[in-house]
Amino acid sequence: MAVPGVGDNSVHAVQFSILFNGLLLLLFLALFEVLLRRPGTRQQLAPKLPTPERVGILFSRFPGFCAGGFIAWAVQVWRRRRERSDLAPDAQILVRFCELGLKFSLLGTAVSLILLPMYATGPGKAGGFNVLCLSNLKVGGSIRFWCVILAAYMLTSAFGYLVLSEWRIFSQLRRSHFASAASGSRGPVAAQSCRTLMVQEVPLHRWSERDIIAFFEKIYGMDSVYSCVCATGNEETEVHPDLHAVAHLIQVNTGSATAFVTLKSAEHCAVAQQVLLSHDSGWKVCAAPEPRDLVWQNVKKPLRQTQLHHNLGLAATIFCLLFWSVPVTIIQAWANVGTLSRWIPAVVKLNEVSPTFYSFLTSYLPVVALMGLQACLPYIFQAMAQGYEGHKTKSAIQRIVLNRCFSYQLASLYVAVLSGSLWDSLNEILDHPSQVLDILAHSLPKANVYFLSFVLAKACTSIPFLLLHWQFFCSKCAPQEQIHSAYGYEAANVALVFVIGLTYSFIAPAILPVCVVYFAFATLSYRWLFNYVYDEEFDSGGAFWYDLFNAVLIGQLLSTLSLLGLAALYGSSLQLLVLAPLPFFVLYLALRSWRIGWKSQCTSLEDAIDAEQDAAVLDTFKKELYVEPIAEE
Repeated sequence: MAVPGVGDNSVHAVQFSILFNGLLLLLFLALFEVLLRRPGTRQQLAPKLPTPERVGILFSRFPGFCAGGFIAWAVQVWRRRRERSDLAPDAQILVRFCELGLKFSLLGTAVSLILLPMYATGPGKAGGFNVLCLSNLKVGGSIRFWCVILAAYMLTSAFGYLVLSEWRIFSQLRRSHFASAASGSRGPVAAQSCRTLMVQEVPLHRWSERDIIAFFEKIYGMDSVYSCVCATGNEETEVHPDLHAVAHLIQVNTGSATAFVTLKSAEHCAVAQQVLLSHDSGWKVCAAPEPRDLVWQNVKKPLRQTQLHHNLGLAATIFCLLFWSVPVTIIQAWANVGTLSRWIPAVVKLNEVSPTFYSFLTSYLPVVALMGLQACLPYIFQAMAQGYEGHKTKSAIQRIVLNRCFSYQLASLYVAVLSGSLWDSLNEILDHPSQVLDILAHSLPKANVYFLSFVLAKACTSIPFLLLHWQFFCSKCAPQEQIHSAYGYEAANVALVFVIGLTYSFIAPAILPVCVVYFAFATLSYRWLFNYVYDEEFDSGGAFWYDLFNAVLIGQLLSTLSLLGLAALYGSSLQLLVLAPLPFFVLYLALRSWRIGWKSQCTSLEDAIDAEQDAAVLDTFKKELYVEPIAEE
């Protein structure tokens, strides 16, 4: 919206954002290089870097890296980019997801070389940086819009090809990971976990280690069970048949609700997870996580209690999402010159006095404020999932954090696009559902400068802060203390940038080169972090890919729906008809992807039988592996 006395400042805002964030990134890299070359700070920044005693071994392979720092290491990674990665599956998934975003952004940038000149020379009345948007085309249809349609089908097809390729790689990754873990190549703990079941809702009259072992030996034969550990340790809890009601109260309030049954056969373990073990109520069976993945204070909580609290927490999360627009709208009002001028009339003259400070005030600070607001979300969601809902594994908690953070960040994007209350916008759409595409068509192009600054700030501020992690500045942090990734929140940030790139790939493709910068830097940074900084906290076998795929699928669907709305305004009836199948193509892509991927959620009987080749791995098992550790003072 134009404000009297204030010209279009979008070009200057983009220039300021590029120069300011670029300068921040260069300063950070210079500081990071200096700190990495100092022996005193090198090991604090990257505790898993090779010590001076090992440098001699690695010098022949990474001479530049041993003599330099992050940049020299990045050069070596680029030269060896086709070599097989030794990262754990969860780390590989996040790195590969960044690479997927990089590939799509590079393809989109190549397409933008055609779209941007066409938009810039369009007959529309857009001004400033918005001349590079689709909104600068002729209203009602033109020959130029056929290029947009062709680009949309090309990029959507390329996206589908890349995603399907990732699904096949992911399925193979899950299989190879199970094979190496079950064979003992990843250590005895991983091998025993592949043969262990987490059993919940055991019938009350069978709640003892002896009865649980007898139940599985009845199914698989004598001596088929290696060990059984209830959550209370090695104590056996006998339940008299006449005390079912009292025992039920004891189990719900104080007793254990989870048992870990280790079978001697990976084949039997795989079958138990996918068949109905008994017609009796209970016997909820799933693959047991490794002990390090367990949240021990939650293991004793009954499954029904966890499910009830999870549903209540999910309902509270959805309800609070409607009010999340309040702080985001305040930030958007800050970024909106028209609203800001009503509060502070002097801001109109500020653009004439100092355009640079004006851009900093209205373009950069609102972006940083929104990033700071979103940074509070993972602490709230993790406390809710772990403390109130009582989920039993750290990986499940991080997946919940990922999904909820992404939902709130997507709502922030929605509020930023519509520049208003999420509740009011939903009411408007409910009152006029046929105008939802028209609402998106008028709103999306106007927010492209804001999101360009947002992605730049993420690349040049958010990612560098991960490399200079907070433990480096914490004087109380012991050198031997492990550093773990806030996986859910970090993955949600990457997914959000991917969604922004997908959404604006046709509408304002000038944002795609900025996405290239983000994903390139994020790929290198996460490779560095998982190799030399982060310690592996859990192993979900890359299960985060399911959530990340759903996130980008929403982004792609939003992108095609937005383009349909724009086609209704800037295209002809024939052009709109040609574009109409595009959302259905995205839905078909989702179905085909899940047709490939659903098998990866289960261990096949063939892979389980192949894992039985080395029977000596049973000698490395421990009966007390799933006994709750005693807390040390």
